[in-house]
Amino acid sequence: MPSWTRRDTLKTLPALAVGLSGCSGLGSEDYSLPLPPSWTAQFMQPTVGVDAPGDMVVFGSESPYDGDPMVRAFDPESGETQWTATGPGEPSSPVAADDDYAYIFSKTGTVFALDHQTGDHVWEASIPRVNLADLGVVQFAPVLVDDLVAVPVSGTEDDVVDRVVGFTRSEGTETFSTELPASIAGAPASDPSGVIVPLLDGTLLRVDTDGAETWNIDLGGPMSDISVANGTAYVGCATESVFAIDIETGELRWESEIENTVMTRPLVADGRVFVGGIDYYLYAFDVASGERLWRTETPNAITSGPTMVDGKLVTLSGGNRRPRGPTGTVPFSPTVFSVHDVDGTRTNDYRFEGYLDGGQPKWAAAVGDNIYIGQEWQLAQITTEVLDAE
Repeated sequence: MPSWTRRDTLKTLPALAVGLSGCSGLGSEDYSLPLPPSWTAQFMQPTVGVDAPGDMVVFGSESPYDGDPMVRAFDPESGETQWTATGPGEPSSPVAADDDYAYIFSKTGTVFALDHQTGDHVWEASIPRVNLADLGVVQFAPVLVDDLVAVPVSGTEDDVVDRVVGFTRSEGTETFSTELPASIAGAPASDPSGVIVPLLDGTLLRVDTDGAETWNIDLGGPMSDISVANGTAYVGCATESVFAIDIETGELRWESEIENTVMTRPLVADGRVFVGGIDYYLYAFDVASGERLWRTETPNAITSGPTMVDGKLVTLSGGNRRPRGPTGTVPFSPTVFSVHDVDGTRTNDYRFEGYLDGGQPKWAAAVGDNIYIGQEWQLAQITTEVLDAE
């Protein structure tokens, strides 16, 4: 049987999408993005990117095809590619970046440090027992803490040793490997001297820069991505709660109720914690007390965001992102890009319907001063005109 290539896939996807749209009653009319882009770039399965020094933005890719960029850097003004770095033809994690390098973790078990001005490989390091794991093993970006890069290694099945592995940022020397008692539930986050990791068994724990576990707390269920600000870790949980945890002691500062779980990172800004729920609500809590200030209904479960651009909250609801753990299934449609004021007023909705040139949206995020949407085979920078109330 002939091998299946990326070129074959790209030729087949438009025909398949049109056929599916006819079956679903959406008709054969072609649709572009429902919101105005500043530029678009064909890019297979881009992951959420980072703002890098030198006026560029850097994105990773989950593409499994040989020859596709593992990492790609863009000029945010023009959308022109500044450089690409090609890897071993396996999906890779989202990117982390500091003032010198961009870091990425491949499903081959290789950690790469790249010069983010040129894309040149600076160093590579190997993590054993990864290449046979499921694709979830590269779901989370490396975490930068102190002078280390900490790599979360965890799949969705029992085919990999769940752990956090630390390397020096300058040379890629391994400094620790700490095994975890369960798979990672959401994206870990760094504090000034450690990494806070949410697990599917309901444990939230902290690993110091020497690899030692300094505390753990049982929150009762799978958790969201972690946000850290002002000495506190914030996380949503399948126990239908949002928690604030002291990062030094692991003690609970406050807990507030929601109506389902959370799969995205809470946003801490302007003295508030903004949380997007699977329960079709966007919430705001007081950062100090946990008092709920408001909640507003959304068109679907929030699967990306909230993120803040120019004082506006941006979310993506619906789409094809799935949470880890027993948190239910997010309806595929409607997929809606929404804009809210910080008082919860929803000012704009943009619905994704029919066949889209870049495929189904997977995420929306602020990177630097701009908004980006990652689709199945396209990256789009969205004009900030979408933030203006209609």
